[in-house]
This record gives sequence, C-alpha cells and structure tokens, in this order.
Amino acid sequence: MKILASLALASVATAWITTAAAADAPIEPIDLMMSSPDAVVATGKEWKETKTAPPGMKMIMILGSPDQPGPYIFRAQIPAGYKLPPHRHMDERNVVVLKGNYWSAIGESFEQAKLKKFTPGNFYITDANAPHFSWAETDVVIQEMGIGPVSNPIEYVRPEDDPRK
Repeated sequence: MKILASLALASVATAWITTAAAADAPIEPIDLMMSSPDAVVATGKEWKETKTAPPGMKMIMILGSPDQPGPYIFRAQIPAGYKLPPHRHMDERNVVVLKGNYWSAIGESFEQAKLKKFTPGNFYITDANAPHFSWAETDVVIQEMGIGPVSNPIEYVRPEDDPRK
C-alpha cells in the first residue's frame, strides 16, 4: 500500500512539474529538510495559525502560493478532535495524510456517518467546488496540493462557519 501511495504521489509531482514547465511557470526551490512529517526546517518558513480555518490548525507553505499561477503545496497540522466545517475550494486538491487518522467526506453538512478514514500514506483527490468536511481523530499532518491562481482558497458552505467574518 505504501508503495502504491508513493507511486501515486510521484506521478502527481511529475505531472505538476511538467505542467509548470510547459506553462513556463518558474518553480522556486526552497531549502527544506524533514526529520518527521511535522518537523520541517526551511529558510524563512514556519508553522503558522491560519485565518482561513477555525482556530487550532497550523499551516506551512512548502511550494508556491495559491494566489499565484502554477502548483502550490502546503502542510497542515491539525489537533486531535478538530472538525473542519463543510467548505469547498475553487481548484482540485490532492491530499496526502502524513501523520495520524484523518477523516473526510463529501457533503454540505457535517455528518459523522459519512466520514471515510485516511491513515498515513493514504492519498485522495477532492474535485474543484465539491463541498466537503473533515475531522481529525488524532493529531494529524496532511500535505495538500493544488494549482493556482485561486482568488479565494476556501469558501464555507455556511457563512457563519467562516472564521474570517
């Protein structure tokens, strides 16, 4: 299973590099070292609270930026018990679970019974504009990838769930 997940991730990374090269989009290298999924050392990069998700989630940009043309990759640290309300993204998202038990499902309302469990090494794709929600059973680290530019990185199904408002 880990070999298949690695092959899938390598294929996605290769496709993005090929897409970026074909579009003449510059890919800026960063000095990145990992000793574990949640221990990332990169010059000028650090885990930060995000304003686009309810309090508790921390993120770090690994490559690019959602508001710029081309591929972008970020990681999210999610504490045990965290619920991410139903939301959607303008672009397709590729998610790899690096640590913990992460549950996710498609739908416009948070329904625990619909959730599917993803464990380290699991990979899934969420279609552009598909409403979905998630829950962290344990402390979780995910890596999420997309293609910009994206004017709004996340849109909540219910406006009252949006922490930016």
